[in-house]
Amino acid sequence: MGSVRRWTSVEDEKLRELAKAGRNALEISNELTRSPSAVRRRAEVLSVLIVAKAYRARPSHVATHLERVAIDAIRNRRPFPAGVGPSTIAGMIEKGWIVPEGPAGRKYRVTDDGDEAVRRKIPSN
Repeated sequence: MGSVRRWTSVEDEKLRELAKAGRNALEISNELTRSPSAVRRRAEVLSVLIVAKAYRARPSHVATHLERVAIDAIRNRRPFPAGVGPSTIAGMIEKGWIVPEGPAGRKYRVTDDGDEAVRRKIPSN
């Protein structure tokens, strides 16, 4: 097993500064030449809060996984899978991706906009 590299007071102070500036564990680890897990452990010891990696929000015109499986279920006349609930359905209706058909609003039709939302590439972060 490798040797343990002790944290210095200078590194502790740099960790505090970078965390206060809103940097995440990966960014701090690159600055301090430490692993992200070592940075997270040290931050916990020092009671320093590190922000989670910031992901860009998915654009609202790109379907989420649940919206994609719901649209697939509608197209193939299958029941909605677990996780697809009223809020998912309401969101897709609001976006104009599906429209209710028939009585009691239990059947839906996928619109052209819904087809386009599924075709759009999911952005990578």
